[in-house]
Amino acid sequence: MKIGDLVLCTFQPTTSHIDPKTERAMPMKHTIKGEIGIIIDQHVPWHPTEPNTHGWHRVLFSHLGYEHNLSSNGIELINEN
Repeated sequence: MKIGDLVLCTFQPTTSHIDPKTERAMPMKHTIKGEIGIIIDQHVPWHPTEPNTHGWHRVLFSHLGYEHNLSSNGIELINEN
């Protein structure tokens, strides 16, 4: 998967982010499982035996006005850019 690809979210996170002031996990305000988004950024480190180890994709759900980091296991490719 790469930037610009359309993806289907197959995972529902319970938290949206960590509040830097309180260092507490903040609950999700959106249901993103089953929603379509577009990859707008990614970090997929290269490793000779496990190329997707600790990688993530920043997915924009434009109809919700929300972005979230998801691993490759939490999204399914719908359409390549």
